Amino acid sequence: MWINSQLKNKIKQLFQKSKRTLMLIAFTFLFVVYLTLTKTEPELVIIPEKVWPVAAISVEYKDVTPNLELFGEITSARRSELRVSVGGQVVEVGENFKKGGVVKKGELLLIIDDFEYQNAVIEEQAKYEILNRDFERAEELYLKNSISEQFRDNAMLEKTQQEITLAEAQKDLRDTKLFAPYDGVINGVEASLGKQVSTFNDKVGEIIDIKNLEVRFSLSKAQYGRLLEDDQAVIGRAVAIHWIAGNQIFDFEAEISRTGAEIKSNTGGIDIFATLFFDESEFSLIRPGAFVRLSVTDKTYNQVISVPNTAVYDDEYIFIILNDRLVKRLVVVMGYDGTNTLIKADSTNEIKVGDLIMVNQLREAGEGVKVQIL
Repeated sequence: MWINSQLKNKIKQLFQKSKRTLMLIAFTFLFVVYLTLTKTEPELVIIPEKVWPVAAISVEYKDVTPNLELFGEITSARRSELRVSVGGQVVEVGENFKKGGVVKKGELLLIIDDFEYQNAVIEEQAKYEILNRDFERAEELYLKNSISEQFRDNAMLEKTQQEITLAEAQKDLRDTKLFAPYDGVINGVEASLGKQVSTFNDKVGEIIDIKNLEVRFSLSKAQYGRLLEDDQAVIGRAVAIHWIAGNQIFDFEAEISRTGAEIKSNTGGIDIFATLFFDESEFSLIRPGAFVRLSVTDKTYNQVISVPNTAVYDDEYIFIILNDRLVKRLVVVMGYDGTNTLIKADSTNEIKVGDLIMVNQLREAGEGVKVQIL
């Protein structure tokens, strides 16, 4: 009896648990059905395609001759040390014989004491006159067959030798005066009134020719090579010079007149010299040693497209705009013109006149990107 009672209790407990489980399952089922019946469809959200504002230019093929922007130094095509050919004391100095003094060709610069040289000329002149009379007498006697030909020739030789000696003395006298060899500016003076100078050993000054100024500048190996490739010769090519002095800018014209004697071994470049052209009023403006900016015409590039540097990506490609979308085009960089790049289409591409090229750098640029031209 006791066993039957326990069994009944367990059966009763199991029945109660099952009843609760069934109720929970039924409730869950009904809740799911409710959610299913009351669920609303999610709203479809369409994100609009991003449109990037860009700038563009129309393709145009043309011949372009860029300018090379360089720096150079003004030099004189001619400068000379001033030396005297005779020694002595400086007794007179020319008015313009001073540093920075502008002198004309033939202008007196200084005078050496000529007392001894005048006396030498007088002495040698007297000797010459005596020997000349001796020769004339010998000539008369020779014509009368009174003396031999050798005696007459000896008299002629002595006269000729004395004539040379006299000419040297006269030259020394002339050389006591030093004159400017050409128009120029005195760069340095090392002789003053009363100074003793020795024969040709003492430099008394320096003169610089300011009417024959040049600008010296260097071209790299690539730049020089392009000029050699061009139809226009290197010699005779125009050069524009800009000299900034304080708040003023002075412009001068020049022309390439010669090239350096050798190629620089370290860079492969070369020095170029261009002769400046002056008006008479401009001689006093610029001097050797001035640092100047200059521009010279580069090689001419035939039938190229000139675009801003920002239009070219990695020096390899550009983007044209077709139907408001970007299309990549491979290009060949031919050269540069200031802030512009000169390009041609790659052999595998075609860029037509009138095509629109995007000219700004767009980080998101790529095939098919939608854009709008501003």
